[in-house]
Parts: sequence; structure tokens; C-alpha cells
Amino acid sequence: MPTISRHHRAFAAAQGNERWTLVDPIADARWLEFLSRAREAGPFHHPAWLGLLQRSYGYPIRACCVLDDAGAITAGLPVALVGGALRRPRLAALPFSDHCTPLTADGDDGALAEQLMSALDELRTTLDVALEVRAPIGSSAGQVVDSYHLHEIALEPDADAVVERFRRKSQIMRGVRRAEREGLTVERRTDAGALADFYDLHVGTRRRQGVPTQPKSFILRFADLFELGLGFVLVVRDGERPIAAAVFLSFNGTLIYKYGASDPAALGKRPNNLLFLEAIRWGCANGMESLDLGRTDIGHESLREFKLSWGAEERTLEYHELADGERRPTEGPGLAGRAAPLIRRSPPVVSRLIGEALYRYAG
Repeated sequence: MPTISRHHRAFAAAQGNERWTLVDPIADARWLEFLSRAREAGPFHHPAWLGLLQRSYGYPIRACCVLDDAGAITAGLPVALVGGALRRPRLAALPFSDHCTPLTADGDDGALAEQLMSALDELRTTLDVALEVRAPIGSSAGQVVDSYHLHEIALEPDADAVVERFRRKSQIMRGVRRAEREGLTVERRTDAGALADFYDLHVGTRRRQGVPTQPKSFILRFADLFELGLGFVLVVRDGERPIAAAVFLSFNGTLIYKYGASDPAALGKRPNNLLFLEAIRWGCANGMESLDLGRTDIGHESLREFKLSWGAEERTLEYHELADGERRPTEGPGLAGRAAPLIRRSPPVVSRLIGEALYRYAG
């Protein structure tokens, strides 16, 4: 695949100039130190998350950065070179990350943000690729290419105060009591065994949704993040049997609901009410400022209403693209979307095989 090789070589060789530079955000200690000075840094900026993406999918990842005179990073954004066999190569910030905001050091008056966007545009022009930024960019240069709902629950040390803000408090707490009467238990785990329990439920959930399943190796590698205190799995059990589970990431005051899965036959016992209440209580007790419930497709009203019922604030999440000329419109639902009927009709292994084949290029 000569085109991929050409872009990979160019990305590896790019050095920036006197105004900006590229660093290895996984190995260069300056990146993690910078995150401690960037208020909006979240789990998707962390070197461990970037390393997980690189090990799982082979993406080259570098951070485009503005430096001060002492060589310290004052603004930056990690970008991955994705695409290839099924899509044109492009830069993305970041694949498999609901949002990834361009960061500036605390106290920036906007000048650093402008310098960073200029550097990113220069980088993608040098590589002759488009750049997708999954966040607001504050620049007229980019065009909006996708829009979603984003829901976040404000947390505080007093968990009861958060519960009082539930929009459907009585309904949610009735479900929690139902789960407790049914004898359901919830446990917080950080080991590979809990991730395996989650994955077994995840495969069935993705099949019902008609969506390809991520490789099991990708999910099991979340244990590497958990060892660093960057998240956990919540597993709800009916006796010994897992009936619902969710993967959460945490960093810098933000708790993110990344993936969830459940046994549809057990939903009447309200395991997810118990699970999300436990996540909120843990976040409140551990200094988290918000629980990010992730992006929701526009028009997916049932999921949107579920997230709003927990007292979440809603905002529009726009993905932007920097590119030469107009973005070419996509025709139809894409390969993964066209596979949905096949996935729903087939054994779970089909969803896994399609995921193994496609996700490396989807990003």
C-alpha cells in the first residue's frame, strides 16, 4: 500500500519549525507534565490512552505542540494517522475517543489556541491530508462534519445533592430499590477478569445493535489503564452471573462512561439503575467534578432521554475538519452500517470478525 507508506514516512519525519514542534506524547515526559497545567485535559489526552490505541491498532501518534522559550509545552493536541485500505489517510484527534479538545496551558487568553490551530493546519497541509478534530476549535478554518449530543452530570462531594438533581428521581430510585430487592450486587473491579466479563456481555449487545465488536485484545488492554488509576469496570451480578457491566475512564476530575453492556433478559431487574448510581457515588467520593456520559447520535431519543433523566446537562458536540476544499459527502451508511443486518442475523463471532477487519481503518 504505497500511499499509506508515503504518509507514514512523512508523518514520522515531520519536525515542525520555529513556531511549533511534534513530540511523542507517549514517551516524552513533557506531555504528561503539560496535562497537569491544562484544565481541560481528560482521559483521552493521557499517554496511557494514546499508548493503548497505538498498541491495539498500530496508529502512529504524535502531539502537535507550541513550546515556550524554555522548551515547555504551552499548547498541544495529540493526533493519529488513520485510514488506509478503506478510507483515505487522514489525521484524527482522536480515533475511538468521543471528544479530544485542543489544549492550552491555564491562563491562555486565546493567543496560544490560535497558534496551535495554525500549527495543526500547517502539519496537515505538509502531509497532504485532512485533519478531523473531535471538539470545538474556535477557528473559522474548519468545517463542521458531524454533530452529536454530549451529556455530562455535574458531581460534588455530596452525592445526595447530585441525586436531588435527577430529572426522574423517583423513577430512577424506584429502579435502584427494585435491583436491591432482586438481590443484585455491584462491584468495582480493575482486573482483566472483570473486563472479560464485560466483553462477554458486550459481544451480545453489539450484535443486537448491529454494530461490529471491538477486538477482545483492545478491551482487555484497559487493565493497563486501570493499573495507573485511570478507570475501572462496574459489574452487576445476579448471584454469580454478570448481567450488566460498564467501563469507565477517569483523569483530572472527569469520569467518562466509555462502554456499557447488559443481558436483555435481566433488564427488568433494573441493573443499570444500580450501576450508574454506584458510578455517581464513586465519582463524588473520589473528587470527580463531572460524569461524562459520552456522545449520543442526533435522533437517538431513547438514549438521550435516559441520559437526561440522571440530571445531565446537554450540549452539542461538533466534529470539525480542516481540509483543502469541500469534504466529499458520504454516500449511504458506510461499510459498517451496511453490515448491520448481517450482524443481527449472524452468530456473535461475525460481529467480532467484522470488527477485527474494519476498526483498524475506521478510527
